[in-house]
Amino acid sequence: MLGGSLAALNQCTDRLDQVVGDDAATAEQVSQTLFALVYALDKSPALVRALANPNRDAASREQVLRQSLESFPAKAVELAAFVVSQRWSHDADLADALEQLGYDAVLLGAQLKGLLKQVESELFELDVMLVSNRDLRTALGDIVAPSQARLVLVDQVFDGQVLPETLLLVRRASTHPRGKGIRTSLGHLGDLVAARRNRLVAVVTTAKALSQAQIDKLSALLENEYGQAIQINVAVDPDMVGGLRIRVGDDVVDGTVVARFVDLKRAIAA
Repeated sequence: MLGGSLAALNQCTDRLDQVVGDDAATAEQVSQTLFALVYALDKSPALVRALANPNRDAASREQVLRQSLESFPAKAVELAAFVVSQRWSHDADLADALEQLGYDAVLLGAQLKGLLKQVESELFELDVMLVSNRDLRTALGDIVAPSQARLVLVDQVFDGQVLPETLLLVRRASTHPRGKGIRTSLGHLGDLVAARRNRLVAVVTTAKALSQAQIDKLSALLENEYGQAIQINVAVDPDMVGGLRIRVGDDVVDGTVVARFVDLKRAIAA
């Protein structure tokens, strides 16, 4: 999202916190409602035009929205109506915003229960698992397979192994990818957790485990660079040979031996 849509999304995120307050049950209702609305928008271009068209006044867009969600919880409808009332730079941004707010509502519910840090840790561990398990990664991201089959697989592998909030997020990411791969979705969820905790996430991939002193030093360096707190998640990849690969949001710093060797070959070829 760019410009006006980002500003609108920020306002909607603030409104999400206001609507939910300190009630985790309301957060769950909001997430379910927003996900249902995203599904409806993805299936109906006419509904997208009715709710996202900036040439229609906000009141008429809200009216269509309330009619579409008349059987849903009032607070959830209130938030959805606020989202629809905003001006979005592109029609597609509306559904994208609603989906992100749905995910964020799940995370807010976990935060209110004191479980956000555990959800963050589980999401990262699942991503690491998918890196090393190609068959599972392929199966969860197989959009040709029926979504119900992917849902069954998610439950078989993860149900009882992670928090219900984490399971819900992975279910959604696998069965409703909306053009994103499963690992891309998990990375996005990690960023949302970080934003909710008011800190960025740095995924550090290294050939061998880092000591706590090394993690603390790296954290201090990154916090100085980005001007805010950084959550360090370390993944070990023996194939790297040596060095570090650091990803913070869209920024990637690759200082691995392999990367330097590739850079050297490119320089020679040039």
